[in-house]
This record gives sequence, structure tokens and C-alpha cells, in this order.
Amino acid sequence: MNIALTGSSGLIGSKLLKYLRDLNHEVLCISSSHSSHKDNIFLYEELQSKDMSFNADFMIHLASINSNLEESEIPLEIELFNKAIDCMENLNCKNVIFFSTIKVYGENSFNSNLIDVDENFPKTPECSYGQAKELCEQELIRLSHEKNFNYLIFRLPPVLINHPKSNVGKLFHLVERGIPIPSFRIGDFNQRSFLNFELLAHVVREVINEGIISSSKILNIADSEAISTNDLLRRFGKSINKKPRIIYLPNILFKVMIRINRLQLILSKLYGNFYLSNAKLKKKFNIPEQFL
Repeated sequence: MNIALTGSSGLIGSKLLKYLRDLNHEVLCISSSHSSHKDNIFLYEELQSKDMSFNADFMIHLASINSNLEESEIPLEIELFNKAIDCMENLNCKNVIFFSTIKVYGENSFNSNLIDVDENFPKTPECSYGQAKELCEQELIRLSHEKNFNYLIFRLPPVLINHPKSNVGKLFHLVERGIPIPSFRIGDFNQRSFLNFELLAHVVREVINEGIISSSKILNIADSEAISTNDLLRRFGKSINKKPRIIYLPNILFKVMIRINRLQLILSKLYGNFYLSNAKLKKKFNIPEQFL
């Protein structure tokens, strides 16, 4: 298959690029800043303005300004999305896979309202990144009717990639170095969704193997098992045969800290709940047993 990929230099995109090429797919990379035709890398502007001999069976749109968008950057995220869609015409492409985020539903919560969140859950994005992705989803659905193409929207939780630039990778690094990690007992009981890259890659392969996106859908893509913050650290340790040094702080300290607005936001990100339902994903795709 011929695949056009945006965001190929990012943490997820670089791994996905290698995975697709290992499967012998021809991948054209679309970049905001770098062009190298011998390496099959083109600028958005090049693809918008010139005839291409490359006909893409699929476009995968992973690119983003960044995951910590300021409100003023929301229009830039939407502009980037529209550039990608504009490239589809010159690539004669009728199928697009768009990677969105669970942040369209909101943020981690200490309440139980963010447990078993399915695709029909109300969209109430709180951060600029979630707001931008929701607007991109709406634009994608509108343009799919106007330009007659098919789409799949995948809403992702944090992806478990061990890289120093990712938040997950920073936690892994602490475990790897044996550095004491302060935590609270609530971190043994919260329920959070994560996504193994292997599951993401498997689902992308399943889509591509079909040769066409047969029906436009929005799907949560996440591991089936909910995992607490402290269990995530233990999982990291188990993968390298090293027990994490979790230091439990007094619960009274947690109760004091959570009353401070700024600290409440940080604690919610670390110890809040956000557990996705992937029931629709499992109905549509043959998911390997290790992810069930």
C-alpha cells in the first residue's frame, strides 16, 4: 500500500514509520519544516501545489503543533489539519486515519464519572489541545461529506513509549535509575487508560489490510485493562527486573495539597481517573489476546 504520513518525526510517528516500512508499505512523509525528495519527505506546500506521481491509498494524520497548546495556538492546529486534508487531493487519496485524543472528553477526575468512557460520552474539553482536536474532528466530518472521502478517528490516551521526551518515558527513567518516587495511596486505586504502541500498530495494520475504510467511525483505542498510577510504575520495574522505589507520603498531606487549586490540577493529572471503554474497537477489529 501507498501511505502518506504526517508527524513522522514525532515519538509515535517515527515508530509507526519504521513499522509500516518493515511491512513493505511505501510511505511518503509530509513535513512542516523539512523536504528531502530522495527520502520521500515533502513539505505540505509542495504537495498542495504540484502534481504527484504518488497515489496514496491512506493518509495517516499524526502531526500536531504540540500537546501543550496555548489557546492562541488552536487556530494553528486547525490550519495544520486543513493542510493535511488539502494534500489528499493531489495524492488521489480517499481514506484518512486521524489521531485525536481522549482530552476531547475532558481531564482526569477524582470522581467516578470518567470510568468506562465510551464514544458517546459528552465532549467537554478543558485544555486547548482537547479543544483543538475536537474542532479538527468536526472539520474532518464536514469535509468528508464535501470532498467525498472516508475517515477513521481514533481517540488516544497516553501511549506507553519509553522516550525521555514523553511524560511516560520520564517516569520510566526514574524507575530505571532507582530514584525514590514520592506517591500517595490513592495511586494504588485510581483507574487510568493507556495505550501500548503494539496495539496501535496492530489496529493500523488491520485498517490498511482492508484496503479501504469501509465506514466512517470514531473509536476509542486503548488497552482494555485499567491501571493505577503506582501499578504503572511497578509495570515499568517488572519490564526491567527492577522494583520501583515508591515512597508513600502521609494521606493527610494529600488532603492538604488537594485544597490548593494549582496543586489540585497536578494531583488530578497524576492520580485522577480516566478509563476508556474500547468495546467498539474490539467489535470492529480482531484484537490480540494480550490486549484484552
